[in-house]
Amino acid sequence: MKILHRYLLKEIIPPFLFGIGIFTFIFFLEKLFDLSDFIITKHVGIWPAIQIFLLCLPSTLPMTLPIATFIGVLIGLTRLKGDYELTAIFAGGIRFTSFFWLLIGVGLLMSLLTVGINESLIPWANQRFWQVYSDALKSSSFIPIKSGNFIKVKDMDIYICKIQGMRLEGIYFYQKEQAVFARKGEMIKKPSRIIFNLQDGTIHKIDKKDASRYHLLQFDTHTIVADFGESNAISIKKRIQDMTTLDLRQEILRYRQSSMDILPLLIELYKKIALPFACISLVLVGIPLGMSLRQKGKSMSLSLSIVFVFAYYLLLMLSQILCEKRVFYPGFGMWLPNIIIAVTGICLYVRRRL
Repeated sequence: MKILHRYLLKEIIPPFLFGIGIFTFIFFLEKLFDLSDFIITKHVGIWPAIQIFLLCLPSTLPMTLPIATFIGVLIGLTRLKGDYELTAIFAGGIRFTSFFWLLIGVGLLMSLLTVGINESLIPWANQRFWQVYSDALKSSSFIPIKSGNFIKVKDMDIYICKIQGMRLEGIYFYQKEQAVFARKGEMIKKPSRIIFNLQDGTIHKIDKKDASRYHLLQFDTHTIVADFGESNAISIKKRIQDMTTLDLRQEILRYRQSSMDILPLLIELYKKIALPFACISLVLVGIPLGMSLRQKGKSMSLSLSIVFVFAYYLLLMLSQILCEKRVFYPGFGMWLPNIIIAVTGICLYVRRRL
């Protein structure tokens, strides 16, 4: 690699890393609030919380890598242009085409990296996230019961008038043929189940053989075990967002054989294929913009970055809506933002060369 190429990459890397950091934080901010609520309200331990935090990060990378690549190219070239270093380089007989293809190569490399993340890291991280989330929920001291609400556990409905810590008042259990009422009691949390130790209550039971017969039993103490394993667990079946392109193609084939609507799967498939190549499209815009800006400060570059990134993702959302309404075929609609941004970049580049 030429010394000048290494120098250009050295100028691109710091703003690239800055872009990853700031936009990962922005995209992760919403999840951070959910994670904080999960830790505080459900009393999850520190280690599961750290695991969940780390497993959330990969899902932001397909969005942040194209943005960071664009910011890196734009700010790097703007600084070189502002310090007249590019002018000196071109005056020395170096052709810009060598820089151009180097930057396109950077965009292609980032695109391939994003494809790899989409195909391997994100599906694994999402599956692992739900496993850790479910296990943490089962083993935490979180009690999925609130006073004044009916809670259904399998074939049993539970209602508690008042909860103070683990102590209960006004407890009602309803099942098919019987109901249990207790004036007070306490609950003990175990993994995936809760033990209710009831005091001073009655059991009302209908005879299975003769519905007209009614049994009433009074008790001083009575124990009921409610298994929350199924109701409190999180399903870890693969969602559409967790699938690789191969998984999606197989699912599309299965849906077609069952005469089911394949449109959501097609949209996700082509979106997963097209989104990584936003890196190249945004680089094509970043090159002529970076060459044209005369200010070497970061403020103008960041402002332009935000404008073009916003424009790209707005186009992406609009294209997805039009695909969902069957205006565009997903294979075209999901690639349309890349095409528009790339054509814009090429036009800017040609105009500057002329």
